[in-house]
This record gives sequence, structure tokens and C-alpha cells, in this order.
Amino acid sequence: MKSFRFAAAALAASALGAFAAAPAGDAARGRALYMKNMCYTCHGTVGQGGERGSGPRITPHPFPWEAFVQAVRRPREAMPRYAPEFVSDQELADIHAYLESIKPGRKASEIPLLND
Repeated sequence: MKSFRFAAAALAASALGAFAAAPAGDAARGRALYMKNMCYTCHGTVGQGGERGSGPRITPHPFPWEAFVQAVRRPREAMPRYAPEFVSDQELADIHAYLESIKPGRKASEIPLLND
């Protein structure tokens, strides 16, 4: 029974580590890096997703930091791999800060012109 509790505690601790907070990033610098690295060509200028399915929507509410790093460093599909030699961890933190700074748009029901 003790080994089960230990295993459960170790699993819980590792799961919490998977959702570690992102390092401090600068959203303005992140926006410039997002454009420089051409992320917008697939994900749109504000992460809304590309046309004709070229890239998924990544905002609002981007992946948690660790999942974001995993998706950029070791992408699963056609996205190019951005190794640390080309995009540093600090630059990724800045890009993540930019994506986190993008707030959801208003619902159609909240836009007066669309309700006339």
C-alpha cells in the first residue's frame, strides 16, 4: 500500500511540473518575433488560425508553457521545428507572452451593428 501511495504522489508531482509557469516574457518583443519567424503565415497575425486549414488557432488561451515548448521544439505535423539554435527559450517565452496577451473578441450578440 505504501508503494502505491508513493507512486501516486510521484505521478501527481510530475503532472504538476508539466504545467509549469512560463518564464517572464515581453509581449511586444514576442509580437515582433512572431512576425520575424513567420508564425503568422500559418497561424494568422493574432493566432486566429490560417486560411484553408494551414495552421490551427492558437489564441485566445494558448497552450500551457510546457506544451507550447513541446509543440514548437518537436511538432507533430507539418509545422517546422524551431530548435534552440534558431529560437531561444527566452524568445519562446516572449512569443508565448504575446499569445497570452491576445484577448478573445466579442461575441456577435455583443456587437450592436450585428444586432440591428
